[in-house]
Amino acid sequence: MGKVIPRSASIDRIHEAASKALAIALARGGEIQALAEARIAPVITALGDNEQKLNQSRAEDDALHATLMARDNDSDLEIGAVCDEIWNTMGRPSQSIDYDIIVSGGKNVWTDGDPAKQPSLMGVLAANIRNSKHPKLADKKESWAKRIEVKAAAQAEAARPAEVSHARVTTLAMQRRTLADAVQLALTRFKRDLKNLGMTEAQVHEIIPDAPSAANGQKPVPPAPNPAPAS
Repeated sequence: MGKVIPRSASIDRIHEAASKALAIALARGGEIQALAEARIAPVITALGDNEQKLNQSRAEDDALHATLMARDNDSDLEIGAVCDEIWNTMGRPSQSIDYDIIVSGGKNVWTDGDPAKQPSLMGVLAANIRNSKHPKLADKKESWAKRIEVKAAAQAEAARPAEVSHARVTTLAMQRRTLADAVQLALTRFKRDLKNLGMTEAQVHEIIPDAPSAANGQKPVPPAPNPAPAS
Protein backbone atom coordinates (compact mmCIF):
# COMPACT_ATOMS: atom_id res chain seq x y z
CA MET A 1 0.00 0.00 0.00
CA GLY A 2 1.33 3.44 -0.92
CA LYS A 3 1.97 6.09 1.71
CA VAL A 4 1.43 9.83 1.81
CA ILE A 5 4.52 11.70 2.94
CA PRO A 6 4.45 11.86 6.79
CA ARG A 7 4.28 14.98 8.94
CA SER A 8 7.75 14.13 10.27
CA ALA A 9 9.25 14.82 6.83
CA SER A 10 11.05 18.06 6.13
CA ILE A 11 8.96 21.04 5.11
CA ASP A 12 10.64 21.17 1.71
CA ARG A 13 9.79 17.53 1.00
CA ILE A 14 6.16 18.03 2.02
CA HIS A 15 5.92 21.12 -0.17
CA GLU A 16 7.47 19.27 -3.10
CA ALA A 17 5.15 16.25 -2.76
CA ALA A 18 2.04 18.44 -2.56
CA SER A 19 3.14 20.57 -5.51
CA LYS A 20 3.68 17.47 -7.66
CA ALA A 21 0.28 16.09 -6.67
CA LEU A 22 -1.42 19.39 -7.50
CA ALA A 23 0.30 19.68 -10.88
CA ILE A 24 -0.72 16.13 -11.87
CA ALA A 25 -4.28 16.61 -10.63
CA LEU A 26 -4.66 19.85 -12.58
CA ALA A 27 -3.43 18.09 -15.70
CA ARG A 28 -5.98 15.31 -15.20
CA GLY A 29 -8.84 17.82 -15.12
CA GLY A 30 -12.43 17.10 -14.20
CA GLU A 31 -13.37 15.90 -10.73
CA ILE A 32 -9.76 15.20 -9.77
CA GLN A 33 -8.77 18.76 -10.62
CA ALA A 34 -11.72 20.17 -8.69
CA LEU A 35 -10.85 18.13 -5.60
CA ALA A 36 -7.21 19.18 -5.75
CA GLU A 37 -8.10 22.86 -6.21
CA ALA A 38 -10.38 22.73 -3.18
CA ARG A 39 -8.23 20.54 -0.95
CA ILE A 40 -4.56 21.23 -1.78
CA ALA A 41 -4.23 24.52 -3.66
CA PRO A 42 -5.18 26.90 -0.81
CA VAL A 43 -2.70 25.47 1.69
CA ILE A 44 0.10 25.28 -0.87
CA THR A 45 -0.52 28.93 -1.73
CA ALA A 46 -0.42 29.86 1.96
CA LEU A 47 2.84 27.94 2.45
CA GLY A 48 4.39 29.57 -0.60
CA ASP A 49 3.41 33.04 0.61
CA ASN A 50 4.87 32.26 4.02
CA GLU A 51 8.16 31.07 2.53
CA GLN A 52 8.46 34.26 0.47
CA LYS A 53 7.90 36.42 3.55
CA LEU A 54 10.27 34.27 5.61
CA ASN A 55 13.08 34.52 3.07
CA GLN A 56 12.66 38.29 2.86
CA SER A 57 12.53 38.62 6.64
CA ARG A 58 15.65 36.49 7.06
CA ALA A 59 17.55 38.72 4.62
CA GLU A 60 16.45 41.82 6.53
CA ASP A 61 17.30 40.17 9.83
CA ASP A 62 20.80 39.32 8.62
CA ALA A 63 21.41 42.96 7.70
CA LEU A 64 20.06 44.28 11.00
CA HIS A 65 22.04 41.72 12.99
CA ALA A 66 25.21 42.71 11.13
CA THR A 67 24.61 46.34 12.11
CA LEU A 68 24.02 45.36 15.73
CA MET A 69 27.22 43.32 15.83
CA ALA A 70 29.18 46.26 14.38
CA ARG A 71 27.85 48.56 17.12
CA ASP A 72 28.58 45.83 19.67
CA ASN A 73 32.17 45.68 18.50
CA ASP A 74 32.45 49.48 18.80
CA SER A 75 31.10 49.29 22.34
CA ASP A 76 33.47 46.49 23.33
CA LEU A 77 36.47 48.49 22.13
CA GLU A 78 35.33 51.59 24.03
CA ILE A 79 34.67 49.64 27.21
CA GLY A 80 38.15 48.12 27.02
CA ALA A 81 39.76 51.50 26.38
CA VAL A 82 37.91 53.25 29.22
CA CYS A 83 38.65 50.48 31.71
CA ASP A 84 42.34 50.57 30.77
CA GLU A 85 42.44 54.36 31.13
CA ILE A 86 40.82 54.17 34.55
CA TRP A 87 43.34 51.55 35.69
CA ASN A 88 46.25 53.61 34.33
CA THR A 89 44.94 56.76 36.02
CA MET A 90 44.76 54.91 39.33
CA GLY A 91 48.45 54.10 38.92
CA ARG A 92 48.04 50.57 37.55
CA PRO A 93 47.45 48.97 40.96
CA SER A 94 47.87 45.21 41.33
CA GLN A 95 44.72 45.30 43.45
CA SER A 96 42.19 48.08 43.99
CA ILE A 97 38.81 47.99 45.70
CA ASP A 98 37.83 51.17 43.83
CA TYR A 99 38.61 49.59 40.49
CA ASP A 100 36.80 46.39 41.45
CA ILE A 101 33.69 48.36 42.42
CA ILE A 102 33.64 49.99 38.97
CA VAL A 103 34.54 47.03 36.76
CA SER A 104 33.43 44.18 39.05
CA GLY A 105 34.46 40.85 37.44
CA GLY A 106 36.50 42.47 34.66
CA LYS A 107 35.91 43.88 31.21
CA ASN A 108 34.32 40.68 29.91
CA VAL A 109 31.41 41.16 32.31
CA TRP A 110 30.37 44.15 30.22
CA THR A 111 31.30 42.91 26.74
CA ASP A 112 30.18 39.27 26.67
CA GLY A 113 26.63 38.01 26.42
CA ASP A 114 23.57 39.14 24.46
CA PRO A 115 24.39 42.24 22.37
CA ALA A 116 20.77 43.41 22.69
CA LYS A 117 21.08 43.53 26.49
CA GLN A 118 24.57 45.04 26.62
CA PRO A 119 23.42 48.70 26.40
CA SER A 120 21.61 48.32 29.74
CA LEU A 121 24.75 46.85 31.31
CA MET A 122 26.77 49.72 29.90
CA GLY A 123 24.42 52.13 31.65
CA VAL A 124 25.32 50.43 34.92
CA LEU A 125 29.02 50.69 34.09
CA ALA A 126 28.67 54.41 33.36
CA ALA A 127 26.93 54.88 36.72
CA ASN A 128 29.68 52.93 38.48
CA ILE A 129 32.26 55.27 36.96
CA ARG A 130 30.33 58.40 38.00
CA ASN A 131 29.82 57.11 41.55
CA SER A 132 33.50 56.31 42.13
CA LYS A 133 35.07 58.15 45.09
CA HIS A 134 38.65 57.57 43.98
CA PRO A 135 40.36 60.99 44.04
CA LYS A 136 42.45 60.40 40.92
CA LEU A 137 39.32 59.81 38.83
CA ALA A 138 37.43 62.94 39.81
CA ASP A 139 38.42 65.08 36.80
CA LYS A 140 37.81 62.44 34.13
CA LYS A 141 35.02 60.20 35.37
CA GLU A 142 32.22 62.23 33.75
CA SER A 143 33.97 62.10 30.38
CA TRP A 144 34.49 58.33 30.68
CA ALA A 145 30.87 57.78 31.67
CA LYS A 146 29.64 59.80 28.68
CA ARG A 147 31.85 57.86 26.28
CA ILE A 148 30.28 54.62 27.50
CA GLU A 149 26.77 56.09 27.23
CA VAL A 150 27.30 57.30 23.66
CA LYS A 151 28.27 53.81 22.52
CA ALA A 152 25.44 52.28 24.55
CA ALA A 153 22.90 54.57 22.86
CA ALA A 154 24.16 53.62 19.38
CA GLN A 155 24.00 49.94 20.24
CA ALA A 156 20.53 50.25 21.74
CA GLU A 157 19.34 51.97 18.57
CA ALA A 158 20.62 49.04 16.52
CA ALA A 159 19.25 46.46 18.96
CA ARG A 160 15.60 47.56 18.83
CA PRO A 161 14.93 46.80 15.14
CA ALA A 162 17.10 43.67 15.32
CA GLU A 163 14.98 42.25 18.15
CA VAL A 164 11.76 43.04 16.28
CA SER A 165 13.17 41.41 13.14
CA HIS A 166 14.27 38.31 15.06
CA ALA A 167 10.77 37.97 16.53
CA ARG A 168 9.25 38.24 13.05
CA VAL A 169 11.55 35.53 11.66
CA THR A 170 10.84 33.26 14.63
CA THR A 171 7.08 33.67 14.18
CA LEU A 172 7.18 33.06 10.44
CA ALA A 173 9.32 29.94 10.95
CA MET A 174 6.77 28.54 13.41
CA GLN A 175 3.98 29.44 10.99
CA ARG A 176 5.83 27.62 8.20
CA ARG A 177 5.88 24.40 10.22
CA THR A 178 2.17 24.76 11.00
CA LEU A 179 1.35 25.31 7.33
CA ALA A 180 3.47 22.32 6.30
CA ASP A 181 1.46 20.18 8.72
CA ALA A 182 -1.71 21.53 7.11
CA VAL A 183 -0.38 20.66 3.63
CA GLN A 184 0.41 17.10 4.75
CA LEU A 185 -3.09 16.75 6.20
CA ALA A 186 -4.59 18.09 2.96
CA LEU A 187 -2.66 15.44 1.02
CA THR A 188 -3.97 12.72 3.34
CA ARG A 189 -7.53 13.93 2.88
CA PHE A 190 -7.04 14.29 -0.87
CA LYS A 191 -6.03 10.64 -0.97
CA ARG A 192 -9.25 9.75 0.82
CA ASP A 193 -11.19 11.85 -1.70
CA LEU A 194 -9.60 9.95 -4.58
CA LYS A 195 -10.34 6.61 -2.95
CA ASN A 196 -13.97 7.72 -2.58
CA LEU A 197 -14.01 8.22 -6.37
CA GLY A 198 -13.23 4.51 -6.66
CA MET A 199 -9.53 4.81 -7.49
CA THR A 200 -7.15 2.02 -6.49
CA GLU A 201 -4.03 2.56 -4.38
CA ALA A 202 -1.88 2.38 -7.48
CA GLN A 203 -4.05 4.92 -9.30
CA VAL A 204 -4.03 7.27 -6.31
CA HIS A 205 -0.25 7.22 -6.10
CA GLU A 206 0.08 8.01 -9.77
CA ILE A 207 -1.15 11.42 -8.59
CA ILE A 208 0.14 11.65 -5.02
CA PRO A 209 3.87 10.80 -4.72
CA ASP A 210 4.43 7.61 -2.78
CA ALA A 211 6.57 8.33 0.27
CA PRO A 212 9.67 6.06 0.48
CA SER A 213 9.56 3.39 3.17
CA ALA A 214 11.38 0.20 4.10
CA ALA A 215 8.67 -1.74 2.31
CA ASN A 216 9.23 -0.04 -1.06
CA GLY A 217 12.98 0.20 -1.28
CA GLN A 218 14.30 2.40 1.48
CA LYS A 219 16.76 0.66 3.74
CA PRO A 220 15.45 0.23 7.27
CA VAL A 221 17.33 1.93 10.07
CA PRO A 222 19.21 -0.74 12.08
CA PRO A 223 18.35 -0.91 15.78
CA ALA A 224 20.77 0.62 18.25
CA PRO A 225 23.10 -1.90 19.90
CA ASN A 226 22.24 -2.97 23.41
CA PRO A 227 24.39 -1.28 26.05
CA ALA A 228 27.04 -3.40 27.69
CA PRO A 229 25.92 -4.80 31.04
CA ALA A 230 27.24 -3.00 34.09
CA SER A 231 30.14 -4.80 35.72
